[in-house]
Amino acid sequence: MSSYTIPEATGASIRPRNLLKHRSFLITDFGAGEDAAPAVNTQAINSAIQAAAMEGGTVVFPKGTFHTYTILLKSNVNLYLSEGAVVSAARTDNPHSRQAAPGEGGNYKEPEVNRYVGLQDHGHSYFSNSLIYGSDLENIMISGRGLITGGRFDEKSGILEHVLQGGDPQEPMSREAKGHQEEWFGNKGIALVRCENVVLEDFSVTIGGHFAIIAEGCRNLYVDHILVDTIRDAFDIDCCRDVTVRHTICNSLTDESLCLKASFGAGIFEPLQNVLIEDCTVCGYDAGSVYAGEYTRDKLIAVDRCGPTGRLKFGTEATCGYHLVTIRRVRFERSRGFCMESVDCSSLTNVIFEDCVLDNVSSSPIFLRAGDRARFPVTGNASSSAYPALDTNVRLDDRNWVLPNERAYHCYPARRYAPHYNRTKTVTVDGHSSFEIVDPHNPVACNPANYEELDGHYYLRVWQSESYAQKNTSSQGSSRQNHGALHPEAHGAYVADFSRELKDTDLPLYANAIGSATMATVSNVLIRNVTVTNADPRYPILLMGLTDSHIKNIVLENISVEYRGGLTMEHAVEQRQLNTEWKFSQFHTKERVQNLPWLVNTFFSRGEGLLPRADWDARENCWRGNPYNVPELPGAYPEPSTWGILPAYGLFAKHVDGLTLKNIRFSCKVPDGRHVCVFDDVKDVCVDGMEAHCARDMAPIAAVTDHYRRHTNAEDVPEQPYFTTEVTGLEIHRPLVLWDGTKDGQPRTLHAKSDCVKQVEINAPAPGTPQDSLYPLPTAPCQETGYHYEVETDNYPLPLTVYRPYIQPVAPVRIRAGELCRIRLSVRNPASDVSEEATGTRLYNGQILLPNYSVKGVASPLQITCENLPEGARLNPDDTEFLWTPTGSQKGEHYIVFAVDDGLMPEKMRIKITVEDTEND
Repeated sequence: MSSYTIPEATGASIRPRNLLKHRSFLITDFGAGEDAAPAVNTQAINSAIQAAAMEGGTVVFPKGTFHTYTILLKSNVNLYLSEGAVVSAARTDNPHSRQAAPGEGGNYKEPEVNRYVGLQDHGHSYFSNSLIYGSDLENIMISGRGLITGGRFDEKSGILEHVLQGGDPQEPMSREAKGHQEEWFGNKGIALVRCENVVLEDFSVTIGGHFAIIAEGCRNLYVDHILVDTIRDAFDIDCCRDVTVRHTICNSLTDESLCLKASFGAGIFEPLQNVLIEDCTVCGYDAGSVYAGEYTRDKLIAVDRCGPTGRLKFGTEATCGYHLVTIRRVRFERSRGFCMESVDCSSLTNVIFEDCVLDNVSSSPIFLRAGDRARFPVTGNASSSAYPALDTNVRLDDRNWVLPNERAYHCYPARRYAPHYNRTKTVTVDGHSSFEIVDPHNPVACNPANYEELDGHYYLRVWQSESYAQKNTSSQGSSRQNHGALHPEAHGAYVADFSRELKDTDLPLYANAIGSATMATVSNVLIRNVTVTNADPRYPILLMGLTDSHIKNIVLENISVEYRGGLTMEHAVEQRQLNTEWKFSQFHTKERVQNLPWLVNTFFSRGEGLLPRADWDARENCWRGNPYNVPELPGAYPEPSTWGILPAYGLFAKHVDGLTLKNIRFSCKVPDGRHVCVFDDVKDVCVDGMEAHCARDMAPIAAVTDHYRRHTNAEDVPEQPYFTTEVTGLEIHRPLVLWDGTKDGQPRTLHAKSDCVKQVEINAPAPGTPQDSLYPLPTAPCQETGYHYEVETDNYPLPLTVYRPYIQPVAPVRIRAGELCRIRLSVRNPASDVSEEATGTRLYNGQILLPNYSVKGVASPLQITCENLPEGARLNPDDTEFLWTPTGSQKGEHYIVFAVDDGLMPEKMRIKITVEDTEND
């Protein structure tokens, strides 16, 4: 695939000038006021909007703070937020919610009915309980330099209250019911649903609940110069078409900053397509600190225990697919890397990601995943609207994806199936941390709803439509125009097909019906001119397809990635759980404790993924480490940490067809003991120019041949046949240039494939695969089967390149010449500043995860220095105090760089000091 075969997105055609209105309606003229009750302000604002809708106009918010509940948008009406105007979310009485708080006399609009709840998370299903809400509208603009906030600052306590909540109301018990169970609250800033011709410009949003801004099923959306600084998703663009986003800053430490999705939340099958994103910044600092200009960073990991999120991402909601997206000149700061996920049966195609810079990356710098979570609607065998579907239906797992067999619902008959696994076997590797894997004695369960038994034979039940036999087999579903219409083709039933006899050993394969015949695909992706610095050493660039759905036609060109390094093949074998406790205080919040995973993160890496990568040596009757035997985990949540520590630090590619690596550079701040690249089941790889750090005793590339591969989703079903996959068509066009990572090491070049590539063979199933007649040897390395770590977890050294010491940010300083500038630097070190307190992780739905086993920290002496002390300034290293009395000749802006060094590498922090004239000048 050449660089020119992928078309570029053009984005939106609408511009602000197209939506300008001549008439203005001031909200204070309708009774709104800073001292008015929120319910009064709500009525006044909505009355102004109603008046403007009569002939088109702009509703103006003057300078001042207006507490309000849901603002209901109308077609042909703009909102203008004057500079200094604050639209502030009002409190509502929530006696039973996680964030219970006294109310202010009202509530947000009641969450609507969404028959397709469960095909996406609650937050993507219900929208009306937002601060600003509009559905099925056209020609609307929100602009101006004002602020929309779901936060409320308490001057007395100094705490920033999150009025718009990050969690969701409880889901209803029927698809025909409204989206709550008796109690609801506001949890979104702006929600636009199935709207057309929309402009968002110049304003800011802080503390925006679950979604600060969500555009759901919209068309022709133009966004320019907005700032979103929030607690969960900053800006979601879901199943939209013709979108442009420019000059926008999105900050979210604990969730996605700028997120492209393709859910079924709008009730229509609408792929996301023709999206253009340019000149934006995404980041993961403390919520509220970016808007305040402070960029604080005391919280080290998100709720999911991976590093700060804050990235630009495709997914995870991907039911409807993505097509034609161009992203350029985006800066990532203190965030996870660029992420493309297609895991819900549809395609992700024609993507360009170019001219981007990523710094302080907390996960894979680039992550492409084709998975098979298969969250796709499937028509069930009953007409009941009970939610989720009853346990006698066509799925054993995730029954909230099953639609009633009723005319009022879109029809998605079962087109393929997946097994159900009994992950009920508890194991431990180190005697401290335990987890569940597939029960080797009872690994699967069957679902009799999907087949019929007759005289000892089994026959598959297939869909038969009464009046539209075998019609509507496309995964495209209904169009935008028939939203809410009846669907007579849904009137049918599942009946036994006596031409489709099933073997009894294959019955487990039919436990979960899926309404799409295809698995998700990722193809035609061009990533070029990308610079990555200071990346987490645990996660390489990760291209992870499926055995039965390869990622296709991927070009990585002019890519430079700097990792922190410091890991070894031992880490890739052991998959060790190594945790410490960390006390932090986010921007204007109470102190809390979080559990830092230094190696494997058990929030995403679960089940068989947590087992050591080791195979049984039948001759020596012992376990042998095999870091290349990485489990498939096709249905697992798609996050780079899902697969733990991998045997490559630079790039790991599995199930990929057509991969071009041109002008690639991988470096490490500290030497790393793993391969540069590992290829597994990859076809037609072109390596055309690569420079990398690589230990002299380590081949830069490993090519894996696996003799124990099974089809996707059938990996753990006993007696399913194995087959072999291998790497083919690997070409190295130019010599590899390699450094060993030492200060005095000289570069060496390798060109012959035999020198560049280590051939690796896997002769055992992935760890945790249940034994059967095809492979009767042990497969689950744990204490029960004789596996043990050479070093006890309590004595195992922390990999100090994972979490680094840092100097806490200092806000910009303004002083006059002749005045003393005194700054006390605060230094924190996760390796040594270990909290004695331990806590479970509380999720947004209130669920508490049990605490993980934690170890003690290690003493780590630190040295504090200043790179560019101004004349006359001094730094006292004992109490880390900076003192400076600038003279009149030193007026202007000064950027002072301080560094903390633990002996591995320095970590820097810059302070801006502006010296102004003296009062007498």
